[in-house]
Amino acid sequence: MDIDKLERANILVKSLIPKVDNLLSMHRLTDERVGEYLNALVKSDKEFGTKFMQLVNETKQRFQKEFNEL
Repeated sequence: MDIDKLERANILVKSLIPKVDNLLSMHRLTDERVGEYLNALVKSDKEFGTKFMQLVNETKQRFQKEFNEL
């Protein structure tokens, strides 16, 4: 295993995977922690950041559509 792969594996096991695990049980977390974990994942994982922003935009559009229909 080269150094880059070893560093990535270290980041995954020590940081990213635990944050995702915590978010999967977010009902036990404070709002501050949820925000902290989401922020770290958005900054650390480009694909997550893109998909998260897409989800947020889709949610906003859905809410706006619902509001317009009321």
